[in-house]
Amino acid sequence: TVNSIKTFVNKAYGAWHSSVTQTASTTAGTAITYNVQDVTGTVTLASGSRLTAPVTGVYNLQFSAQLQNTDNAQNDATIWIKINGADVANSASQITVPSRKNTSIYGFALPAWNFLINLNAGDYVELYWLVDSTLVTMPAFAASTSPAYPAIPSVIVTMTQV
Repeated sequence: TVNSIKTFVNKAYGAWHSSVTQTASTTAGTAITYNVQDVTGTVTLASGSRLTAPVTGVYNLQFSAQLQNTDNAQNDATIWIKINGADVANSASQITVPSRKNTSIYGFALPAWNFLINLNAGDYVELYWLVDSTLVTMPAFAASTSPAYPAIPSVIVTMTQV
């Protein structure tokens, strides 16, 4: 109906991705960053990592990240949410990235999660990650022509008011 469409159109939203390879620390969380805006909405990006809510409400934060492991052993990555710089309790998840098959075939994992979070107007949300080996990265790849496929971002994120 027209009323339900109008309600959705008035909701805050935004979408971004990163076209660069990202690295993390083994000793402290590292903010995941974005450098390309895919959908322009009223959710804004600041400092490359901070998704800012324009109005108070419940938001759906969704992301997918490509993880690559060049090590001969499997390694773990932990990803979590921070709101206004503070860790969000119970938001962390750990994923094991498989070891490489050989010197040219690496191990990959694709975590893709979503969270419903309460935000006040002006609050900002960040995704952080930590690895147990610096051989785990979040790579971006250029488009391929043979066989043809589009570029692969290191991370994709959307934030939508629900």
